Amino acid sequence: MTASGGDVNGFEFELEPVEEDHLSGYRGVVGRFGHVDVYTELRRAGQAPSRQAHLKGDRFPETLFSGGMQSMPSLDGGWLKVDGTVAGLELVVKGLRRKSRWLEISYRDRQYTYVTGRDCVLAREGATVSLRYGRVVRGVGATKLGTAAGEVDPTDLAVAIVLELVDTSALSTIGALLSIPESIFFTPSRGEGPIA
Repeated sequence: MTASGGDVNGFEFELEPVEEDHLSGYRGVVGRFGHVDVYTELRRAGQAPSRQAHLKGDRFPETLFSGGMQSMPSLDGGWLKVDGTVAGLELVVKGLRRKSRWLEISYRDRQYTYVTGRDCVLAREGATVSLRYGRVVRGVGATKLGTAAGEVDPTDLAVAIVLELVDTSALSTIGALLSIPESIFFTPSRGEGPIA
């Protein structure tokens, strides 16, 4: 353990898909940091979508991703709050190749980059968290397999895991094409009301 609570050895973890009590998401044990739940609220027919993804765990900062332009929380106009602090989100599109598109996240003194693909990878200096689909659980979906490397701490893990329930199509090729004519960067003020 480092002084900031990080794990310098790295580890792997698996999150199980869950659908119960009008909630859909994942839960599991994340290394020495213990149990975590990440979920969205399922709405009945006719109800407006919640567009919120919540993450909770005894050793994790409470994390919320809210808003967006789709029926689920999305990068296109959504915002991220970690432990009471709203993070800065900046979608960067340099071109159409996958390596030319990423999300920059500014949180307190941390600067993250987030890229999607077969593996979704959140990285900052000295720490990386990656997640991908794992085994299929009949009737529910697939697990998420995570790998933490470097001085990863609960904040890194919380941000990476909550993004698993966020629509990241803005980082796709089509999303890049749609974003170029308007603005390469976006702010969390597009259509989701005030930040709570």
